[in-house]
Amino acid sequence: MNTVSQKFNWSRFVATLRKEVLENKRAILFSVIGIYAFLTIFMILGNWTTQTPAESSFIIAKRIPHLFVFMILSFVVCAMSSMAFRGLTTKQGRTSLLMSPSSSLEKYLVNVLIYVVATLIVFFACAQLADLTRIAVLKPFEDKDFVVPGPINFLNCFSFAGGFSFAGDDVKTTDTAYWMSMAMIIGTIANAAIYFLGSVVWPRLSFLKTFVAVFAVQSAIMIIVMVVINVCSEPQVFGRWFSQFIKDGSFFQLSCVISTVLTIVSFALSWYLFKRKDVVSLKWWK
Repeated sequence: MNTVSQKFNWSRFVATLRKEVLENKRAILFSVIGIYAFLTIFMILGNWTTQTPAESSFIIAKRIPHLFVFMILSFVVCAMSSMAFRGLTTKQGRTSLLMSPSSSLEKYLVNVLIYVVATLIVFFACAQLADLTRIAVLKPFEDKDFVVPGPINFLNCFSFAGGFSFAGDDVKTTDTAYWMSMAMIIGTIANAAIYFLGSVVWPRLSFLKTFVAVFAVQSAIMIIVMVVINVCSEPQVFGRWFSQFIKDGSFFQLSCVISTVLTIVSFALSWYLFKRKDVVSLKWWK
């Protein structure tokens, strides 16, 4: 049993953070290098294989990179969050983590900081560095038939929604694009929270088990919704209603609410279950 005071202490928090980083520096470093290398290869090949005239370079510089970087980000935050409590898979790891001279809250916040918050920061730093690498590698080959766009700001990769028309050419002046961007941001955080919860519930093969669980729940919800639609409404009528539901931004507003609730519930539940972990058993219900 951990007899350390459970009140938050900044000095202990910093010491726990340093300990986590030093003990897992190799895995963290390889993860960062892997993210940078993958983004660099993607950007170089993407730009090299899309030899578009200068007047069409907007498509290369604004839409396609942002879309794929967002997709990569969605995977990375889930993968990194699922690594948070992998030390709980062995008795030695559980002893080291759970019996260390710091409070449960400090240990929990350290993992949130490293595997969720820092992941987002490091990812965008790697994306910008990979983009600069793309320019450095491809700029010597630029000519009138091969465009190498200048530095791209990937911090606004969530805002590429404005490039897709849901309500005509004026979609950028409507709330739809804004709420779509917000839904993407909050949804990304919600995914991180869900996989972070998965790392507490299933420290061993966390990413795979959480993915299967999420897929099963989503599939069950989709089946139930489809049955309700077919029983209670005409599919054509529902299709017209759903199209308008998307156009006016209501769908993305609802997505923001659901994602926010999922984020809060996932982090709260992961905190509750982490406090119940012990050295002897991995079973979360004990």
